[in-house]
Amino acid sequence: MKRYIIKLNLARNCLRYIIKVYNVKEIFMPYYICPTIISAVRKENCNIRFYHIDDNFYPSASFDKNSYILYPNYFGICAGNVLKLSEQYPNLIVDNAHNFYMRDCGLASFNSLRKFFNVKNGAYLNISQKLNNNFEYDNEYYEPFENMSYDEMVENENKLNVQSIKFMSQISEKYFSNTDLKCEKDKRIRVFYKFHERFKDKNKLKINLSEDDVPFIYPYITEDDSQAEMLEKEGHLILRYWNYLPDNFPEYKFYRYLIPIPLKH
Repeated sequence: MKRYIIKLNLARNCLRYIIKVYNVKEIFMPYYICPTIISAVRKENCNIRFYHIDDNFYPSASFDKNSYILYPNYFGICAGNVLKLSEQYPNLIVDNAHNFYMRDCGLASFNSLRKFFNVKNGAYLNISQKLNNNFEYDNEYYEPFENMSYDEMVENENKLNVQSIKFMSQISEKYFSNTDLKCEKDKRIRVFYKFHERFKDKNKLKINLSEDDVPFIYPYITEDDSQAEMLEKEGHLILRYWNYLPDNFPEYKFYRYLIPIPLKH
């Protein structure tokens, strides 16, 4: 089946595009997910049914075969989960915002240029159907992700939440065309393994990268709160993903104890 690559302004708007194309009325989504994705789905008046994930970020629930399921490729280290789910569920939608390099699979998949590269906006949507809408190009200025402080990031995300579906800006597309993708990929993996050598014996998350895994951050799970403070003193911007989850949820440990270390190089 022919696949199109639609160049849009934001990853969350790729999901809105998918919902429009397939007239999705209900979608399964994990509790542990960026709240901007939840907001994007609700803007399309699509009902959300939440599911839990296990210690390996795999859905704890099973779904009807034809259900629409959104699965995030968590931190760019869950390619194995993505491929397994895509074989089981034909309507799997893959959120690759944390792995630009992940191969396309599922009903549709999308990524984020802004999270991986020094561009103002941009996301690639892989899909087999297109809308007839002639969207305008996005000429808004968004600070590249890696350049922002925490407060700037919060302010920027609030601004992005009101952005409609638009095509990627031509400036971003031109800049991105000059990016050495292999070089950027190799540097990211090299920095990832630098952190992994340092923390693998302490990290409660056991990580084994496959050839499809190109991480967004180094996910370090530890109950030692001093580790985050130590990393911040070293100049790393440490955030928590994402909104608060109840402490009786199995995902609470990710919210509470996961330290996402940026892969700056």
